[in-house]
Amino acid sequence: MKQLDAWLVSLIDGLHAADRPLADELRAIQDAHRVRRVARGASRALHAALETRAAVRASVRNIVLRVGRPVLAIVGGAAQLTFKDSESAIWRARLKAARVPLHRAALAVGRIDVTGLADLDYVGTGWLVADNTIITNRHVALEFARKNRGRFAFRPEMGASVDFLEESGRRQKPSFPILDILHIEDAAGPDFALLRVGSTSGRHTLAPPIPLASARPSRQQQVAIIGYPARDSRVPDMKLMHQIFGDVYDKKRLAPGQLTDVKRDVLWHDCSTLGGNSGSVLVDLTTGEAAGLHFAGRFLETNLAVPAAIVRDRVDAVLRHKPSKPHPATPSKVNAAVPPTRPGAATAPGVFVEATVADYTNRKGYDPAFVGSKVPLPIVKRGTDILTFTVDGRQASELKYQHFSVVMNRARRLCIFSAGNIDGKTPQRFKRPAWRLDPRIPTAQQIRDECYGNEPLFARGHMTRREDPIWGTLDEASLGNADSMHVTNTVPQMQPFNAGIWLALESYALDHARSDQMRISVFTGPFLLDDDPVRVGVKIPRSFWKVIAFIHDETGKLCATGYTMSQEDFLKDEEFVFGQHKTSQTRIATIEQKAGLSFGRLTALDPFHDDQEGVATVLTDPSQIQFV
Repeated sequence: MKQLDAWLVSLIDGLHAADRPLADELRAIQDAHRVRRVARGASRALHAALETRAAVRASVRNIVLRVGRPVLAIVGGAAQLTFKDSESAIWRARLKAARVPLHRAALAVGRIDVTGLADLDYVGTGWLVADNTIITNRHVALEFARKNRGRFAFRPEMGASVDFLEESGRRQKPSFPILDILHIEDAAGPDFALLRVGSTSGRHTLAPPIPLASARPSRQQQVAIIGYPARDSRVPDMKLMHQIFGDVYDKKRLAPGQLTDVKRDVLWHDCSTLGGNSGSVLVDLTTGEAAGLHFAGRFLETNLAVPAAIVRDRVDAVLRHKPSKPHPATPSKVNAAVPPTRPGAATAPGVFVEATVADYTNRKGYDPAFVGSKVPLPIVKRGTDILTFTVDGRQASELKYQHFSVVMNRARRLCIFSAGNIDGKTPQRFKRPAWRLDPRIPTAQQIRDECYGNEPLFARGHMTRREDPIWGTLDEASLGNADSMHVTNTVPQMQPFNAGIWLALESYALDHARSDQMRISVFTGPFLLDDDPVRVGVKIPRSFWKVIAFIHDETGKLCATGYTMSQEDFLKDEEFVFGQHKTSQTRIATIEQKAGLSFGRLTALDPFHDDQEGVATVLTDPSQIQFV
């Protein structure tokens, strides 16, 4: 988490200018920690060790996150001013001074619960903005509502309600039904929706609405977010997330911070948020008014909110049927407003090994007969998508490497698929070499650095794993190792994506391949769809597929299975309740249809080939895979 540490140091430096009292407190607490260590009798050598970079980074991280940007429980509508580890006198005083307006605002914030949605009990946060009227985000409302023939309605067999309690340690659950979908803003507008809610729930009645701020917001304005942060699988450091949020999720929480930038159509703030905070209210600590409607964010990076002025205009337009004033569309994606890197992110161009076309004359590429039964390359159904190039005066489309081949997409500059042969009997191990461009195709047809780098940029995700072609003699394996590092064999992937069962599929298949050969053929690629999101000028695939073929050890016959994995939840900037990455065993026919490919006879060998509905089976362990 080097970039996180750099970001935290940058935040402290920023606080020195933006919030001098808090910055001074943070540094004083850090100094006090050092003094206590010495007072405990630490030797000079030990004291020096504690001042290593790792110790300093850990100290800065704990102090900044737990003191500088705490996350507090709300019980009985009041923020519990209990700070673990290092207590912040600054925030204690500020929140005590704002206790009355914060209490009033907290009573009007609720959790939007749903029925009829698999695996999810709630989808975000909402708050009372007018009598019997809840405001939330468009992307939250679209989970249970839709527009049909010009009117808004609930999705079939779904319902929603708002729980204005759901606090830590409280069992009461006053649930107010959502009666109508008043409005869901179009995608071009702010991330905004209005819902009509019932006025009573048993003995409970609705709290007064939160007034919208009338004053213009300003940078460094002190605010707090109130909502329902959920455990978020997109966070790259789960341990750090648990430390910040106390391993308590789905409950009403308050997190103070400040506005870091103010634009006409969007507010940036640095309050600590997670998935589930979508639709939260951003409260001005001085007035208790709503400064904005939180709609998007990235963990410890930046958060976005729709300004109160735009919220007021849209609420007025919906409730009074007035035409809204023209406002620029609030960005629906963080990358539309956020600089491509956070402080400290490394964006320097990568180092590439230079090569010539002549260097590739001995590459044979993917071998269709490798497993003992012919398994040809997939056929790309739309041939115009394929990038072609000239080799020895002839047109070609297959980039042949050592033990694998790649076919490229002309428009996307990414591989359509990578096809590899793996020999589990003669594996070798080599260090990771430098990245390479392929001189056989124009450099302009290869993504070099545009979208790659430290978070929030992307990692170069191998399609054919680096380990897969590293087999055979030492010379052959060395060549396979180097060839695996071509950018043609990579696709932009979110940093925490490529892990778990997805990486274990080849190894598990080798365990079931015919024992006297231990050979498998693997095809891997992205689903290249027209509506893939654009990040840093590059269309980023939302999901990936893999097809594995081999002679089964028990049956002695060729078998084939398909798998899919998605990074869509990681690409979404709207905060939400996300599950973990899921690798699924999927019909090869389904992969064919979505990827625009044909795998020939492999489709009929798929154990799922009789499943006409194409239901994917989520895998939690490789032993669940069906090979026959």
